Amino acid sequence: MFIREKGLRALVFKHLREADKSISRLARDLEKDGYKLHRLVLTGYLRALAETGVLREKDIPPSKVYSLASPRMQDVYESIGERLQRLEPRKARCSRMAVFVLQRLFRRPVFYEELKRCGVGPPKKFRTVGAEEKQEARKLLENAGITVPPSDPCYLVSEDFSKDVHDILSDELIERAGLRSLRMETKQVKLI
Repeated sequence: MFIREKGLRALVFKHLREADKSISRLARDLEKDGYKLHRLVLTGYLRALAETGVLREKDIPPSKVYSLASPRMQDVYESIGERLQRLEPRKARCSRMAVFVLQRLFRRPVFYEELKRCGVGPPKKFRTVGAEEKQEARKLLENAGITVPPSDPCYLVSEDFSKDVHDILSDELIERAGLRSLRMETKQVKLI
């Protein structure tokens, strides 16, 4: 199976963000994702990433364990898009949720360019944005280094996804601050 380098790299980073992993553990995780690689190919790839400074390689006999070398995180759009797509399988609702999350996070209308960065399509139900508000939002993005085509549509949604926003943004904060070890992932149940 042919794997694009960017896709393999993204999967490796995704798994290493969860925890440091040995080559065999990483190979099993990639296989669960549908990517069966020969262990020697994966070893060579990981060593190359370690030599370029992207990954750290530790010798923990009998294995080598790899971890992310820098705290470089995913782009906020990619990260929020992934979280939304895991949370909401319905594409139309996921698009509206993406607009809501971004409009709450940035306190402004959201452009289609931003939704593409999240990996979602345009919402079918949305509120129109006035020309002045759209121009102001475009100027903010351009100042941040994000180019938005002049014809790019701009969206606001009226639906309230506040509870989902709280969960998504708290997950994002926990991930970016490296606080996952402080969070209880499952509820403890007492047996009577």
